[in-house]
Amino acid sequence: MAETIELEIISFREVFLRSEIKDLYIPAFWGEAGVKSNHLPYLSQLKPGEISYLDMAGVRHYLYSGEGFLEVRDNHITLIIDTIERGEDFNAEELKKKLAASDDRVKSSFQGAITPLELKEELARQKELRLKLDICKKSAKK
Repeated sequence: MAETIELEIISFREVFLRSEIKDLYIPAFWGEAGVKSNHLPYLSQLKPGEISYLDMAGVRHYLYSGEGFLEVRDNHITLIIDTIERGEDFNAEELKKKLAASDDRVKSSFQGAITPLELKEELARQKELRLKLDICKKSAKK
């Protein structure tokens, strides 16, 4: 039997998840990082992005997280994250509509309809929407 890791994900509102897992992949500050059993102690800031983990039944789960922190110690992983969402909770059609509306808003910047700051925020929103759509597609394939 594979060795397990205890995963605990805490958002600002709740304990989001407590589970035994086989591995975890996270958007660490310096790039994607993976954690398996018996990992050396590790502390990292997390960027917004995709988190995935393999449960004990061999099913890969996908999450979208905001910024946060990760601590790995003694086969225990703790994630403290500002926002966290399950990939299976995303609605692909709704995400596509939001992305299309965002595209229109970005295009309107060429006519001066939005400020450079608003454009920057809209481009960041597009990045988040695209990532969520990717996560949604991966979650649907399970």
